[in-house]
Amino acid sequence: MALQHPGTERALPAAAEHLVELLRSWGRGPDHLPGLALAGIALPSRGGPRFVDALVFTRTGVVVIAAHEPGPDPGSGERAGAAVAAAKGALAGHEGGRYVTGLVAVVPPAEPHWHEPATVPGVAVVLADPRSLRRIITQHNRWRTVWSADDVLDACYALSLAHLAPPRSALVADGFPARLPVVPRLPELPAVLPVPVETPPAAEEPGEPVVPLPRRPDSAVFPRQRPIRQVPWGLLTVLLLLVTAGVIAAVFVAQVFHGS
Repeated sequence: MALQHPGTERALPAAAEHLVELLRSWGRGPDHLPGLALAGIALPSRGGPRFVDALVFTRTGVVVIAAHEPGPDPGSGERAGAAVAAAKGALAGHEGGRYVTGLVAVVPPAEPHWHEPATVPGVAVVLADPRSLRRIITQHNRWRTVWSADDVLDACYALSLAHLAPPRSALVADGFPARLPVVPRLPELPAVLPVPVETPPAAEEPGEPVVPLPRRPDSAVFPRQRPIRQVPWGLLTVLLLLVTAGVIAAVFVAQVFHGS
């Protein structure tokens, strides 16, 4: 982790000096932690400059750290919360500006009794020893990468810290990507899909009028049922009488000629 110090512009309290020594121990070597730490800085805000003991850039976020002095709470939690708001406001134009968290590093007191800092929403509290502080900063590396080397340099310029920014090559060598991959966006679809309008058939060109053919009287949409044939009972009766009369006449004639 590269550590930038402001020099003699602002003397650091004893607790902040302890924090700086912890961050410096994560330099090159077996305990190296990728990132950029800026110590003893002021962040611009609408309410005036917000002093913060350390600002740590990782590939996946920004950690604003306020060192907690031994003894009664001097308002370190409120300072960290105000610095987080200032950093988010200054970095609103960067995607990584959404991943800014606050942290209060409690320096172990020389005496066993000490006052725990007040709880502030969005600000965590951790003991300022190498193991605890390293663990909570390393948690940022579990997220996706949101800071490239160019983005960190732009962020330092937005925070009025360009004079403390390291060279771009140093950030790339420390693990920051040169630039973030461009994620293609899906095409935006309209909320309401248009319904295709049916086109009416084209009108026929004027010409001779079409006269519909007359329907035949016996034509119908549905076929007719076959007519039921009626039996001619009257005609059958007449024929039966004629046959009976003929038979009787034939019997009578036969008896007459036989008797003669």
